[in-house]
Amino acid sequence: MSPAAWSLETAIIIFGLAGVVIFIAGTRLVYLTDTLADRTRLGEAFMGGVFLGATTSLSGSVTSITAALDGRAELAISNGLGGIAAQTMFLALADMVHRKVNLEHAAAS
Repeated sequence: MSPAAWSLETAIIIFGLAGVVIFIAGTRLVYLTDTLADRTRLGEAFMGGVFLGATTSLSGSVTSITAALDGRAELAISNGLGGIAAQTMFLALADMVHRKVNLEHAAAS
């Protein structure tokens, strides 16, 4: 079943299900990263910045590289800029939700 043949309702349902899977996998990934940080003693800031950063950026990197190889430079650049904008938005939301903690200070310590 080609995505081009999907109805709008089907696309929305599949998009929602994919979002749920990503939420569950992402939550599990955070717990695994925390465990790895404790076991390796590399620190949560390092593991979050390097391991989680690399893992969560992997899909965007593959999309940008594939688009560039296919000659779609606008898509490759827009994907990268959109990823940066989304990450900045999530950092801002996390900072607003965790009002009692300075996220920069907490990450550095």
